[in-house]
Amino acid sequence: MKYLIGVFLILTSCTMSKELSTVKYSPKAHLKYSLDVPKGYEIKGYEVTVEKERHYVYKDSSFIYITNFRNTPNYENIKSLGDSVLQLRFQNEELTKQVNELLGKNQITILPDTFELSGVNSKSLFWKDIKIGKVSVGYDNVPKEKKELFDKSLKTLKMK
Repeated sequence: MKYLIGVFLILTSCTMSKELSTVKYSPKAHLKYSLDVPKGYEIKGYEVTVEKERHYVYKDSSFIYITNFRNTPNYENIKSLGDSVLQLRFQNEELTKQVNELLGKNQITILPDTFELSGVNSKSLFWKDIKIGKVSVGYDNVPKEKKELFDKSLKTLKMK
């Protein structure tokens, strides 16, 4: 039985390595990340001063992104969840902390270090946005049959 489990694990890891490839993302010289994304992508990149965003785009219009931009490609999807969620997700944390200090109490909820949102977009395709510290990863336009693979991909984010 142990032998069969071992063979299954080896086959599973081989399958995963055939589906995913590792990409690197470095928004600043001292910050380095890696992420395993599904193979078959085209890279699109955007940079403005100290902000950097990478999209790994697929032929079916699905894509995975990693960004340190304040705004993310899922802005409209998050907006559809309602104003209070939108305001919390894109809050200026430093300003919110300063306001709370001036008020002498935590009047305004501060966005946690890790914050995850997901749903279905206007095309009935899946999206997900995860904010981890100053970086966001996510995907959009993902069909149901690829959702599990894209979710697995997001879980591979590593900071080096």
